Amino acid sequence: MTRDERREHKKTGPDLGNREQVRRLRQAMDRSAEQVLRCQDCGHQQHAEMAMIGPTTACDRCGTPLHSCRHCAHFDTSRATRCRKDIRLAVGAAAANDCEAFEPRLVLDATGKRLGGRRSRDARSDFDSLFR
Repeated sequence: MTRDERREHKKTGPDLGNREQVRRLRQAMDRSAEQVLRCQDCGHQQHAEMAMIGPTTACDRCGTPLHSCRHCAHFDTSRATRCRKDIRLAVGAAAANDCEAFEPRLVLDATGKRLGGRRSRDARSDFDSLFR
């Protein structure tokens, strides 16, 4: 292997026959990935900054209380109290509560479409814009 070949090999790495997978992975990493709080009823997503929620905070779209066990990171249906934390009484899963152990369950939205991405006008115009 010549010096130039070694240098090129170092830059690109060995070819494992997965160039298409690597291309797709790079393309996915270019998208914006944000942590969001997803409503368990309607699926509406809110930025993580909105995760500082109080007992009366509700979903913008459907009005479901967000300070509830279903939206908590400690929610576990396999436990009797439905909580991984040691609490004395079980709280209703969908009801709003003022539990001190509440931490919002944040998920990673890597699509970049729902929160900040542009909305498609229609499929035909998007297709036509590819060839301009």
